[in-house]
Amino acid sequence: MATLGWIGIGEIGTPMVLRLIEAGHRVTAWGRTAERLRPALDAGANAAGSPADLAAACEAVFLCVTDGDAVEEVVFGPRGVAEGARRGSLIVDHSTIHPETARLASRRLRSQGVGWVDAPVSGGAAGAAAGTLSVFLGGASDAVARVRPWLDAYARNVTHIGDVGTGQIAKSCNQAIVAATVSIWAEVIAYARNCGIDPDLLVDALAGGWADSAIRPAFGHDLAAGRFRRTPGLIILKDLEIIGDMARETASPMPVTAAVTTLHRLLLAQGHATGGLGAIAQLYGAPQTD
Repeated sequence: MATLGWIGIGEIGTPMVLRLIEAGHRVTAWGRTAERLRPALDAGANAAGSPADLAAACEAVFLCVTDGDAVEEVVFGPRGVAEGARRGSLIVDHSTIHPETARLASRRLRSQGVGWVDAPVSGGAAGAAAGTLSVFLGGASDAVARVRPWLDAYARNVTHIGDVGTGQIAKSCNQAIVAATVSIWAEVIAYARNCGIDPDLLVDALAGGWADSAIRPAFGHDLAAGRFRRTPGLIILKDLEIIGDMARETASPMPVTAAVTTLHRLLLAQGHATGGLGAIAQLYGAPQTD
């Protein structure tokens, strides 16, 4: 069993940590908010005084934070992971960040003998709790081989995409598809309602056909009812902006993703920044409920 560090005890990070502990790994955790650490500590995790202290005690440090700025702060900021990381240790980043941010971090750590694996996930908190997450790995083959057994605690589909940064590119593809799919569901639910069809009936009617996907049961009835999961910000827009940047850099035409990005920018401009992915339904006059 490994001695692992974890930074990012949030909605998705918490069940991932708990599953690592259940699998028998020794976990040390760090977070800015003591309340968020409580479930992990109650399950047997140790608390670190700083990211540097955590890194000094662990063979690998897992990150599951909000964005690239948060990664920069906890890794390279004062008393950050880089300050305490041991030669031969790994940083495994489950955050969704810009591929170039991942590559730059990897280069900065290389002189210390510290490896980097980008490992963004898909499947949400439910997938983390059930141990069925998909993970997109970017990194050197030897580093990825070390990481894979640890991921078995909470992931079902683990794919080594390529070098550092490619895991983040694969995640951006995932986010483009998810955002577009949720957006079209919001649109057709409003269309069905305006045409006199019960949108809940439509959600059930489309099960099993070509229009079906994991999005339908996860979001369909909530979109129809105007139930939105409260989040600290419109996180999907950050991901869509990353995709737009990479599309420009690689001269990749992505008009559908560009349209979905514009919808989310409009959503943010209208003050709807805390409803998660399903908040897009508010652009179509969804009857909002708690």
